[in-house]
Amino acid sequence: MTCARLRTTRRCCLAALVLLALSGTLSTGAAPAESTEPSEWTIEQARRCWKPMTRAVQHVGVPGYQFQTGVTWDGALVFGPLEFYDFKVIRDEMAPLGKHLLHVSFGFGDVLRLVDRQGTLHPGIRRSLEQGRLPIPSVETRDGELEWRETVFAHLLDRPMQPWPEPRPGDVLLTHAVFRVRNAGLARRTGHLWMHFGDTKKVLFGYKCRQLPEIAEPIAFRFDPPYGRLEDGIRFALPTPQKGVLNVHPEVKGVEGVKGPAKNVVEWAVPLAPGEKAELRLMIPFGVVDEKTAERIVAVDSQKALDEVRRYWDDLQRDTPGQIRTPDPFINDYLAALPGQIAQQVAYREHTTQVWMYKTSPNLYEKYWPVSGAKSLPVFDLRGMEWLNRRLLQSSIDMRTDEVGGLNRADMGSGQVLEGEGYAKQPGFLGDYRGWTANPLLLSHGLNLCALAAHYRITRDDAWLRSGHPSPLDVMIEAFDWIAQQRRRTMREVNGRRVDHWGLLPAASAHDWLAGNTIFNDAYCVVAQADVVRLLREIGHPRAEEMAREMNAYRQCLRDRYAEARDRARPLPLDDGTTIPYVPRVIQELDWAKPDWTYTGYSAVRAGAWGAFDPHDELVDQALAFLEAGLPRGEGHYFAKAAKSDNADVNLTDVSDPAASRHYLWRHYVEYETMWPVGAPLFLARDDLPRFFEWFAHNFAFAIHQDFRVGAESIDGVPACAPGDTERWLAVRNMFVREYGGYDGSAQSLWLLQAIPREWLKPGDRLNASRIRTCFGGQVDVNLGVADDGGSVTIDAVLGKMAIRPKEIRMRLRSGDGSPLVSATLQGTAVPVQRGDAILLPAGTEGPIKVVGRFD
Repeated sequence: MTCARLRTTRRCCLAALVLLALSGTLSTGAAPAESTEPSEWTIEQARRCWKPMTRAVQHVGVPGYQFQTGVTWDGALVFGPLEFYDFKVIRDEMAPLGKHLLHVSFGFGDVLRLVDRQGTLHPGIRRSLEQGRLPIPSVETRDGELEWRETVFAHLLDRPMQPWPEPRPGDVLLTHAVFRVRNAGLARRTGHLWMHFGDTKKVLFGYKCRQLPEIAEPIAFRFDPPYGRLEDGIRFALPTPQKGVLNVHPEVKGVEGVKGPAKNVVEWAVPLAPGEKAELRLMIPFGVVDEKTAERIVAVDSQKALDEVRRYWDDLQRDTPGQIRTPDPFINDYLAALPGQIAQQVAYREHTTQVWMYKTSPNLYEKYWPVSGAKSLPVFDLRGMEWLNRRLLQSSIDMRTDEVGGLNRADMGSGQVLEGEGYAKQPGFLGDYRGWTANPLLLSHGLNLCALAAHYRITRDDAWLRSGHPSPLDVMIEAFDWIAQQRRRTMREVNGRRVDHWGLLPAASAHDWLAGNTIFNDAYCVVAQADVVRLLREIGHPRAEEMAREMNAYRQCLRDRYAEARDRARPLPLDDGTTIPYVPRVIQELDWAKPDWTYTGYSAVRAGAWGAFDPHDELVDQALAFLEAGLPRGEGHYFAKAAKSDNADVNLTDVSDPAASRHYLWRHYVEYETMWPVGAPLFLARDDLPRFFEWFAHNFAFAIHQDFRVGAESIDGVPACAPGDTERWLAVRNMFVREYGGYDGSAQSLWLLQAIPREWLKPGDRLNASRIRTCFGGQVDVNLGVADDGGSVTIDAVLGKMAIRPKEIRMRLRSGDGSPLVSATLQGTAVPVQRGDAILLPAGTEGPIKVVGRFD
């Protein structure tokens, strides 16, 4: 299938949306008939539409230890944090590490050559993870007939990996970089590994990842084998290799792949006969250490340590809840890699606030965006890591406050006070983590509240819910009431007329430069209140119905205010001279040319994706039509520098040209800030499979570094930026098992196999999702097998005992070739086929079931 063909399909879909937008006609919400679906995107087809990202960064660490070592696309090692030293808490946490900042670059060859410092996908370098899924990266570099392999891993010195070593004072994170070289040629060769130990001023993990063309200034070390010594202690160790010699070069000129001479370089020169191998170990603690600690470091057996680290990460992802296997090995590895990727990003800040956080990203965003962490926390529970999540949730409870910091200020809470009502000093705000908070956000409050409610609904742990002073239940009610009281401040009139944002929360910060009465803020607070109401109804709490009325009044206010704003806003002109409505992202921002590429630029679609609006509400239809229509020529070509870009931004060249016919905020539903993808929850909530599969194929083809199995904030930008990877894992989980409905706080239903791609349903294919935890309190196992002739599917499933019965259980049975479902049996008895190739299971279904579906 070509990109051109699917662009034609896009125009057909857009035409339908435009009709909805013009007419105000609401969708019925029924599942679309399979016969009307266009052909589906596959991941392989999507890959052909993109120039891949080139600057992958993998981190290595230990859950709870607050810093991680970065491994770049060319194998360089980075010990940060790299920015935000103006935050006192970061300086205080770094202080015990000494002069630890370090950027280690590696070169090869008779002449020092850095093969791909700029990140261009040089064919002489290959990257991988251990088993394709464990956070143990390897970088293979070809130097003529010499094959080099660098393997990097980390552990805590003198502490076993199992059982999990909870952080304690004085822990030392030890990073090993083990280099193995093999002479694959027929003649004797001498291998040269060059090691440059520089400062961190020439490496960026910021909005774009880069290693600058110039070599860094060397740290002031003296190599006293086996130690690299600084004035205040030992920074690294190079145990004497069994073969070859270590040489120190005060200066190396004529280097290749980087500008300037390299100073204070350590070289390993190793002669190799044909087929011969050799090994060198580089051991770097995260911080400067004393002599006795250094002696313990060099005594570590790297191979035994690697074996232990490998077992730990393998056990963490194996035989735990949330196992999903598909016919696509890449998808399987990516999903299995998630527990290790996110667990090592959990930090305990021991020297300042003693707070736990799922960091926004290692080495760069060491300050905290609680919103990004909170969005990810339910996935910790779904993947069986509630032992970590309990600590993270307790910190959100401990950090609650009656202070809102700079919530009502522009520019990340540090600018001018926003016009409006401001916020009352009232207990229960969950969006400020004391000195760590990068930007105090209502989003953080709402999503921390969602995370607390989800933890109980997944685990059904009543002891946790009601223990502590205050208990999690008390905190959820307090946080709910905080929203209710603050929004009453806007229930006022000016000159006898209600203010435009009547009944919403007062103006607040929304992202780096956006602030005001934003749909992004209010929508997530509505969803949080709905989650709390549902929980209270499930446990029979006496305030449940009172709070349900409050939540639904807020939800209606949100819809009414944005419908009014739409009616005031400037309509969007189309190429044929007609216009469609524009639904603003901010009540007062009525010009469609204002939204930008950030994740706040998607207006009502986010409200529909999570249920603050019904997913089929006309405001969602109209916002989606706006995004699909794009902006007129010369308006909003945000990525004007893309054509000259040295990274994957070149994918946006066609829509960034000021002469392009239209300009878009996304491409194939890949957002520029890829870590807050709206397409998956939106299109699943709307049961819009064509758009969902386009989102799925392109996001998994492009928005993930394929080799290190990790996402980024923006294209070729901040690595491992929350909540991106948890959002993508959740999208796949929801394709198999998804809770839906109950947007007003009422009971939810259960979808099974809602969105299985046809490319996974070829004759003989097997899929399974096992121990899938649900918000009903039970687990689901689903095994799907396609007949050898492709004419039928058999599903063997087990629905575990659930604390709360789903309102409805629906299962979709798709074919691999698009043939419609003509018949189905449940436990051998025929059941009616619903529209959209679905069947209904009895709401009380429990235990093993067998379903067989046959296609035309």
